[in-house]
Amino acid sequence: MEKGEDQERELPTGVYRRGDVLWIRFCVRGEEHREPTDCTSPRAAARLRSERITEHGKGERTSETRRLTVGTLLDGVLLDYEVNRRASLDTARARLRILREALGDRLAIDVTTQDVQRLQVEWQRAELTAGTINRRLNLLRKAFRMAWRGGKLPRLLYVPTLAEHAQPGLYIGEAVAEKIVAGLPEYAVDPLRFSRRYGIRKGQLFRTLRRFVDLDRAVIVWPPSECKARKPQVLPLDDEGLAMIERAMADARPWCPYLWHGRDCVPGRIRQQSARYACLGGLRIAFKKACEAAGVPFGRKADGYVWHHTRNTAATDVAAGGGTIEDVMAMGGWKTAEVARRYNLGNLEALRARIATAHARARGNVVRLADKRKAKA
Repeated sequence: MEKGEDQERELPTGVYRRGDVLWIRFCVRGEEHREPTDCTSPRAAARLRSERITEHGKGERTSETRRLTVGTLLDGVLLDYEVNRRASLDTARARLRILREALGDRLAIDVTTQDVQRLQVEWQRAELTAGTINRRLNLLRKAFRMAWRGGKLPRLLYVPTLAEHAQPGLYIGEAVAEKIVAGLPEYAVDPLRFSRRYGIRKGQLFRTLRRFVDLDRAVIVWPPSECKARKPQVLPLDDEGLAMIERAMADARPWCPYLWHGRDCVPGRIRQQSARYACLGGLRIAFKKACEAAGVPFGRKADGYVWHHTRNTAATDVAAGGGTIEDVMAMGGWKTAEVARRYNLGNLEALRARIATAHARARGNVVRLADKRKAKA
């Protein structure tokens, strides 16, 4: 007889102690199950035993689900990213590592929505933004969805999404841009101006290879793996943009395949380049120093400028110039009109001009209509 079984008469049926831990045991379809619990009272252990019997009876707990951990599910997500060669693989790998530390050893069948919410509260206390938390938990949601669709889990875990209150983007006007440019190192000037003109994602632009450029057609063609899409992104260049690209192509270096080159682009250092930002590097420090020298705020926490605001600027300018939402999407690589519209901050001067034009036309129509009525009289 196992230690503690002499106390079974004092405990509910199927509940026994082993040391300080309450265990439950039950039999379903001729198979005996024993399981330690976290319960502090025999009554709670008895309720858990009843739940387990029901779950096993419905087939919700099987020999597979009793071994399937959250870590295993997360491995499946990583494999999916690798197989599909997603451009965000490095970012996903970092987020999956954090999730694995938090929940990786837990049985997937035992994870509840309350567990997810506790994790959300923990990260909020660590002053993480709702956006950061949601991006992490999107991968957890994907992990459980893949397992559920694959028949490995009997039910889908509900992962709630936090409400995001992101700060609106900023418009980098011509005067501000030139002040920032004045403080940038020379190798970063054209990349910033190009970003502000076309709104290409920073990492995508910095990783541009020379072979993506077609000077005869005056276009840059990024493959799907670089632009977070299923199809290549083709950007037609106007005269000013083409001039920037021609300067970069003229600075081609035999040891480096990238279009743009940073301060440390020298022979033998190609392997030390950033996987995300290639030869140029992130340029965050350079951009910060340039903003400080220009006397403009830097960083979202200070309600200041960041490089990403070049996307807001480009979307706003193209829309203000009469471009359609499809034009904005094609230029910046946005997949949906809804997201592209978020980047369009609205050009007040262009709106002012359109309102004035509309009023002028309206007055002209009224006058002409009045003249016609007088003529008829």
